[in-house]
Amino acid sequence: MGKNKMTEKNKVIVKTVNRSGKSMVKKALVVKSKTQSNITSENIKKMNEKVAAQKASFAKATEALKDVEVEKKEAVKEDKKYSLTVGLKDLLNAGSHLGHKISKTHPKSLENIYTQKDGVQVFDLVKTLEALEKACNFIYNAKRNGKQIVLVGTKRQAREVVRRVAIEAGVPYVTDRWLGGTITNWEQIKKNIKKLTDFKEGIEKGKFVDSTKKELSQMNKEIIRLEKIVGGLVNVDKFFDILFVVDAGFEKTAIKEAKIKNVKITGIVDSDANPFKIDLAIPANDDSVKSVTLIVEEIGKAIKAAGVK
Repeated sequence: MGKNKMTEKNKVIVKTVNRSGKSMVKKALVVKSKTQSNITSENIKKMNEKVAAQKASFAKATEALKDVEVEKKEAVKEDKKYSLTVGLKDLLNAGSHLGHKISKTHPKSLENIYTQKDGVQVFDLVKTLEALEKACNFIYNAKRNGKQIVLVGTKRQAREVVRRVAIEAGVPYVTDRWLGGTITNWEQIKKNIKKLTDFKEGIEKGKFVDSTKKELSQMNKEIIRLEKIVGGLVNVDKFFDILFVVDAGFEKTAIKEAKIKNVKITGIVDSDANPFKIDLAIPANDDSVKSVTLIVEEIGKAIKAAGVK
């Protein structure tokens, strides 16, 4: 009997505890629900405020970008027309109309061919003159807007005239050999340019007076080597924007690198090369010194006419 009474009492206590526990749980859930509800509404309010602030910030940034774009447009000078100083007769006298033998003709150059004579392709000089005018205008306006133009002519017929015209026009040039990586590995080329500049300045200022004959001899050899590969690029103040090449078929490496870095290319393209490999092709004889000289000098005049060095 005693044990049964104790069990019943325990049951009552357990039930009471369970009931009170349930009651307490219910109250706790209500409180938690209310708390969660309050936090959610506050969070939503904060999130709305944050989104509004972000929208306002984005609107300001957009307006700022528009202002910058307007300033850039205003900073870019309007294109002007460059007037050629040569005509069809000059091109004819220079032999610019003579292409390669028929057997060496590139299929894509046929649209620039006027006729064939004694097994040799003859360029349509009207198209040559039009292309030269486009190239000169392109370079003229690019130079007016401060673009970096580099003249490239490493073949024997082009070296002297390219070097002379580039120096007169105040633009960089490559005439001895196109060093692989000149565009794609520009940081390394800059190191070579700095090395050459330091050597020259050091000699002028007498920094190497205490050097031995052997050291001076090695230094002179290094200067000669660097002059050949980067001598024409010493005054480059920024990365290339435009390449002008003499013989697009010959300067394959330069053109390939320029395309990788989206550098614009214009130049002389003979009948044995693909004129569509570059942006602005001038179909003409690139083996005749007279033809090369005439065209390169006209490019130089367009650069000088821009009035920016």
